[in-house]
Amino acid sequence: MRIAVIGAGPAGLTSAKQALASGHDVVVFEAAGDVGGIWNPASGGAYDSVRMQSSRLSFPFSDHPPTADTPFPTLAEVHAYLRSYAERFEVLPRVRFRHRVDDVARTAEGWRVTAVTDDGRRASEPADAVMVASGELWEPRLPDRLPRPDSGVRVLHPKSYRGPGALAGDRVLVVGGGVSGADIASELAGVAASVDWSVRRRALFLPRTVGDSYNDALFSYAARIAVDDLGYDAYLDLLGELVPEYLSAYRATGLLPKNGFHHAVHVNDTVVERIRSGAVRVVAAFDRFEDDGTAVLADGTSGRWDTVVLCLGYGMPDYAFLPFLERRDLYEHHFWRYEPTLAVVNTPVDTEAFGTACPYFETIAGWVVAVLSGKAALPDAATMQRWCGDHMGQLDRRRHLDCWLETVRLGLLAGLLPDPRTAFDDYWRLVSSVVDPAHLARPPDRAVPGRLDDRFDLAGMRVRVLAALAPQDRQALLRDGRISAADVAAADAVPADRRLHPSLPYRQR
Repeated sequence: MRIAVIGAGPAGLTSAKQALASGHDVVVFEAAGDVGGIWNPASGGAYDSVRMQSSRLSFPFSDHPPTADTPFPTLAEVHAYLRSYAERFEVLPRVRFRHRVDDVARTAEGWRVTAVTDDGRRASEPADAVMVASGELWEPRLPDRLPRPDSGVRVLHPKSYRGPGALAGDRVLVVGGGVSGADIASELAGVAASVDWSVRRRALFLPRTVGDSYNDALFSYAARIAVDDLGYDAYLDLLGELVPEYLSAYRATGLLPKNGFHHAVHVNDTVVERIRSGAVRVVAAFDRFEDDGTAVLADGTSGRWDTVVLCLGYGMPDYAFLPFLERRDLYEHHFWRYEPTLAVVNTPVDTEAFGTACPYFETIAGWVVAVLSGKAALPDAATMQRWCGDHMGQLDRRRHLDCWLETVRLGLLAGLLPDPRTAFDDYWRLVSSVVDPAHLARPPDRAVPGRLDDRFDLAGMRVRVLAALAPQDRQALLRDGRISAADVAAADAVPADRRLHPSLPYRQR
């Protein structure tokens, strides 16, 4: 099968790697001159000082360990890692650099992909399947009204922000309470003349290292569900045992959310201390610009800043090269329900994602390749239509996406992880272990718990998951020696409303 992959960022690289490993002929179209997507320093997709929020424990692909010892890799280190992945698995020779796809069309034989080169040449070629991995962090979200060009106010977005040096001595307003806003406000403190941070909603920020552990090493997959059951206040108390000074300072800033949950944790090491010390001043949410550059805030106050950095996130991905595609027709957000030889290996458009990207994209791509290779089957057309009708009607409503737990859910759907119905012991060792992507390729011989897993009743959670299996599946597991008679009895006693599906469903809103 001839498979065209659009994009050579993390999602595109693992799509091509897995398609090649399954024996397919692969061509990758990449608009830039190098691999990496937003992690290619030359692409302008990320500012120079950005660092991975995920640690070296959880960020890599399952079969390619980190290439640097840095606990939280830099932009250059992530790019080097992705390039080494492309080289090791012989993806690099398949990439056509500086080929921007501008049209994908259905034909009687399959697909036709048309790309434009930097010098304006257009070329088309056929494909049996198309995997779209063009990324979702390219279209800046901007207010409807911007200052006049002659206003004297410089307006930037994280894609045009390159570092604090160019803003030295400026009075800066950073708009947006997410990760980019926190990062940029923090690093401007002490460089800019003043830094005001406009925050609409309070988010829960934690440092990269909590106590003596990486932030993403605190919980196993299963414990990420258990801590949600614990409740937000109890969760904060638990964190307070590990970082009491940090939580105390956070409360003193008045920015610690009163309600929250662990699936929506932002990562930043310094912004809380910058606010506590007065180096960053928190102001009301941004409302609008006047033509002369005056920024009006939601509390009615206004002012003029030399530079305004708009960290308002990103809009919907630009799928203009797929003029026939309606996002509401993507089954499970990834397969075009009318013809699943077209698949999108991007983060769903209605989400704010948390967690590590590489194993998440690896799992999506693995599912798509398994379907294209005939190793996995999708539901019938009517079932996919119903799913899309139930789930794709409100793409303007943002929801939280836990990439670690989505990796488990999608891995089970795709048949890439141990099936709890037939290999419950392997499945449970995986989900009761810390979020190390290597475990996705091969469950550990013994569970490797997260730093705080011992605070939860994971044994009880194991029984709840067993209880969600069909009785005949439990009996088969018992006959195979994978669970005990005591396990069966305990699972039989779990009330229906306490059963926990093996996909580990979590709150998203």
